Amino acid sequence: MNINIPRLAVFFVCVIGLFWFIPNFYAKAFRTDKFQLGGSFSEISKEFVTWEVGPDRLIYENENGEKLDRVSAQKMLPFLFYNSIDKWKAFPLQSVDGENITYDTAKSGIQMLRLSARNILSNALPLHVLFESQPLGASLEIPDDMLLIKPNRFVFINCANGKVDEEKSKSFTEEAKNAGVIFPVLKAFANPSDLKPFDEGLFFADSANKIFQLKMVKGAPFVKKISETLDKKVLHVSVDESEKRVFDGTIVTENSIYINTYKDGLKKLPIENYNPKTTSATAYFSPMYETVLLNNLSVKNSPMQYMAMKDLNVIREYQKNIPRDIVQKREYVSYGLSFLTPFYLAQFNALSNEVLFEIKFAPNLTFALLGILFALALYIAINYKKRFYIADLAVICLTGIPGFITLQIFSSIAKKE
Repeated sequence: MNINIPRLAVFFVCVIGLFWFIPNFYAKAFRTDKFQLGGSFSEISKEFVTWEVGPDRLIYENENGEKLDRVSAQKMLPFLFYNSIDKWKAFPLQSVDGENITYDTAKSGIQMLRLSARNILSNALPLHVLFESQPLGASLEIPDDMLLIKPNRFVFINCANGKVDEEKSKSFTEEAKNAGVIFPVLKAFANPSDLKPFDEGLFFADSANKIFQLKMVKGAPFVKKISETLDKKVLHVSVDESEKRVFDGTIVTENSIYINTYKDGLKKLPIENYNPKTTSATAYFSPMYETVLLNNLSVKNSPMQYMAMKDLNVIREYQKNIPRDIVQKREYVSYGLSFLTPFYLAQFNALSNEVLFEIKFAPNLTFALLGILFALALYIAINYKKRFYIADLAVICLTGIPGFITLQIFSSIAKKE
């Protein structure tokens, strides 16, 4: 018996395709990845109201684990659900300390922040859109040039002809250096959308780890230093132009999250043991309180951590575990996946913004072995009157059901002497 090399190559291409197709089709069928925990601090009850969201569930609970109906739960979160509460004619609402919340107060709304490991660790392009911050009309207009950040200067390139505007580039670079910027720029971000209500320009960290804001005001450069040198390396900078005007930028370092507030400047969120490489963070900033949700993505079925703050000072903490039925369902789904294929191809990861090509082993060894034995039994049952090839049995032992399916389609990978 000889191995048919071309047939073997086609076999492994098809098997790798099944390593991707079977897990993805299986995950979409059971949709366990769609379950999410959420919640916010209630301005009414002065406690956390949490929710569980999935394909077939929406459950609200208080801190004692008691289920709340949708109307009661949303009435406790007037800054999140003010339109629904107004429709129910429930305003004004009174908190446990006697404070009244009216519709006009609640509709001032919440400015929200989301930070994930995938976005924090991604590498941004050096090209940025720098709008005119004080346009002639009410809306922002997309400029004719793009801002390119080079190691030693800012460069503006005309999009129509690709030529560098030397005069504009020189003026912006000199203004930055006069403000104390030390090139090269390490991290920079600007919101490229022209649908935002106004423009806050570009936020960036220079080589000394100081944070600056760069804007174009009536065609002229405007540079403002946001902070002195931060104690840790800056990993991520973002800009958020919102009519709520609670904050306009976010800076993430190796162990901290800083919010550039309109009222008090750069403020550090009081989060202990924050790891931007493994932790996702969601924050709600209402006119009364701030709520931060933290989830460790590197730990399977990790609990959600809730923190309530007043003027960024922690006043309450809470932890909610993944419901037992969801954990059990995820476990059963992992058994089935391991049985169907001993390996799977991962393209995406919650901890990376890159497209991956990783072959990973099945999550449960016992069921992976059972799947391989099942594939071997099927192969022997179908071919018991025919000649067995050791090579075919070997690849089934290695690839399980995907290998069996491919062999049934393409026949044996071996050929007679």
